[in-house]
Amino acid sequence: MSSETTGTTSYFELSKHSTVQFIVFGILVALTGYIIQMFIVTPTVEVFFEKFLHAHVVRDGSSVKYKVSGANRLELTATDAYYRWAILIDDAPTGRPGETLEAEYIFSPIISLAPVVIAFSFGFAAFFTTLLPQKMGLLRQKIEREVVNSLDKIARALYGEHTDAELREIVDALKTADARELHDYADGIGMPYNDVETLRRAALWREYGLFGQIIHAHDGIKFYMRQYFTVQYSNAVLGLVYIGAALLIIIIGIRGLKFIPPSEPSVILFALGLEFILLVTYAVMLLYSKQEDNSGDELTSAGSGDMFGSTGGVQGGEDAENLLRAFASRPR
Repeated sequence: MSSETTGTTSYFELSKHSTVQFIVFGILVALTGYIIQMFIVTPTVEVFFEKFLHAHVVRDGSSVKYKVSGANRLELTATDAYYRWAILIDDAPTGRPGETLEAEYIFSPIISLAPVVIAFSFGFAAFFTTLLPQKMGLLRQKIEREVVNSLDKIARALYGEHTDAELREIVDALKTADARELHDYADGIGMPYNDVETLRRAALWREYGLFGQIIHAHDGIKFYMRQYFTVQYSNAVLGLVYIGAALLIIIIGIRGLKFIPPSEPSVILFALGLEFILLVTYAVMLLYSKQEDNSGDELTSAGSGDMFGSTGGVQGGEDAENLLRAFASRPR
């Protein structure tokens, strides 16, 4: 693995992220968020109002009147291209000089859709950093760290103190094994087949070219999500879901008390969007979480949420070593 990081100290080295990685990630988040908001979300929402709701959107800077709460008085407000839209349903602009239109709703696309835009921005930025070189890619280094750590745990269980050549031997055995051989290999080292298959796909992903890594990016991301993120952050995400639900209840309660005017629904939409994103995030974590396996003792890593344990070792180490060497030496 000349182009990849190996050795027993690699996990600790790869756990340290550089300032460049965080700067690149932040720039990608900001740039992606700007593109999504300005060129996707804003035009889409405007088309939705005009084509599906048959309403008129005023966002050219002109002033409109709108009704505040349940009062009969009208308030004058200025529109804005991105922060404050006037939604006209019964009234339509005629283009006459000095006309003042009456809006049914005042809508802020920036506030209303902020949770969705931010979530997609972080998602796309994370995806892009898996394709960057390791020195620049934040998620790329995280995936590399977990792959190296998992391979190192297997090697230490099989060989004790080991060399990079023995790590290469493990990777070669995983890469060239078919489904039947992977089942035998998983049984030999006492691990669930799904975990071995996930590691195999991530190890293959590391060695693809750029196009191959784009096509198979899910293999690397799935391995990181399954082996680290879902283990370390599942409780935190669940807590955020409850916090989002509490925030939604409070905002809807304030709306029920008429402190939020019916003509300004942006805060309500923000709370709904936030809870929606948090629930989707939790659902994704459940999809990537490990399934319960009662057929054997799954090896777990105390340091990284890995599937390979640092205590107890691998059962049948001698047989597993013989099996591994047989895979590595068999003719192709």
